[in-house]
Amino acid sequence: MIFPHPLAVLGYGSHGPAIFLRQMWGETHKDLPRLPLCMKKVAILGGTFDPVHWGHLWMANRAVCQLGLDRVVWSVDRTPGHKLHSVLATFEQRREMVALATAQRPDFGLLPLDTNPSTAGAIDSLLYLQNLYPEAQLYWIIGADAFQTLPKWPRCGEIGRLCEWLVAGRRTGGFEELQREVSMDAAADKMLETNTVCAVVAQKMSLRGVQLRWQVLAMPEIEVSSTAIRRYCRQGRAIGHLVPEAVRTYIVNHQLYQS
Repeated sequence: MIFPHPLAVLGYGSHGPAIFLRQMWGETHKDLPRLPLCMKKVAILGGTFDPVHWGHLWMANRAVCQLGLDRVVWSVDRTPGHKLHSVLATFEQRREMVALATAQRPDFGLLPLDTNPSTAGAIDSLLYLQNLYPEAQLYWIIGADAFQTLPKWPRCGEIGRLCEWLVAGRRTGGFEELQREVSMDAAADKMLETNTVCAVVAQKMSLRGVQLRWQVLAMPEIEVSSTAIRRYCRQGRAIGHLVPEAVRTYIVNHQLYQS
């Protein structure tokens, strides 16, 4: 049995995701309000976002649909120590691109700048949200590859207890693979693989006295690599199928990733 490209289920059609999500999420920057106190389900999606792309947006949208989230809070990491030589855009530029990509989506919002002052990035951001909304259920949206590194995170025990983890499978190939039809069996195999990864991480954390709560996002794995996007920019190749139009325009106007 065959089902179509996963992005098609949101109505993207043959022209790719850009047209549909451009209408759905908008392209212009606006200041996003702080979360109202009545929020019951709040998720954080942290990352370098160098640059933000359709894969990030699809993963966030899948989490909203699956969990009925009230808000996804995007937290842009200040340059992580292990990526000092690979992060090319500044923190301000990367944050602006996320703002452009999420500007008109009411359930997506950027964490206010004054709440994320340290280089710990998303970790401190989660602690901030936990303190601000102690009654809310907190979630962390994350790819399986990043989830595997959780036992190595600073204060991983504390972080592991604070939220439920929503884990998305990751594909090892490039964007071209996303345009091919994916079989049900292949999708089921990837879900099983992601579950296995999560179980291993949970076992490692249990040795630290932390019982993780996690579930796999029910979606075919998507890999739109920021690394590939930067390479395409250096090579002068089109990236409109990989990022929202507003992000593409920002990259061009600011001459990002040219060398």
